[in-house]
Amino acid sequence: MAGFIGVLLGALIAIIGMRFTFNTMMKEFDRREIMKEKMREIDALNLLNHKIQEILQKRDVLLKNAIRDVPDYQILSDLDNVMITIDDFIYLQSFCAQNHYYLPTFMVEEFFSKISHRKVVMDPEQIRKVGAYTYKGGRLVLEEFSDQLMQMINDRKIELRQYTKRRYI
Repeated sequence: MAGFIGVLLGALIAIIGMRFTFNTMMKEFDRREIMKEKMREIDALNLLNHKIQEILQKRDVLLKNAIRDVPDYQILSDLDNVMITIDDFIYLQSFCAQNHYYLPTFMVEEFFSKISHRKVVMDPEQIRKVGAYTYKGGRLVLEEFSDQLMQMINDRKIELRQYTKRRYI
């Protein structure tokens, strides 16, 4: 009888140990999955911010080239304008659509609504000639959106650091 109680006690200890090990492994797996999701989110935000910065740099190059041909009074009014090529705008829309799971939907929708309200109505021939849409005051919208993205990236990095420090034992 004592042997049987010993076997049952040993089995109970083994079951409790296996349960503890299994729970620890599952918590570690969940933590790693959350970390992977945060990394993907940071990557998507970085790529979108990189494209926004690229558009702003193109704007500076186009502005430097246009300064030679345009009178001074028009340059001052064009400082806040931005020209986004048709390809870049389509890329932004498709990138946001493909990565909607990792991007903050409210911020993206707000950005596209703000930028679309600033679109300058031009002749289709002129748009084809230039190859870009002009957005009045669009530089401010792009810079604000870029700042919001950088803030989100920093927030996600802080969350990621907190998850890497957390241990389940």
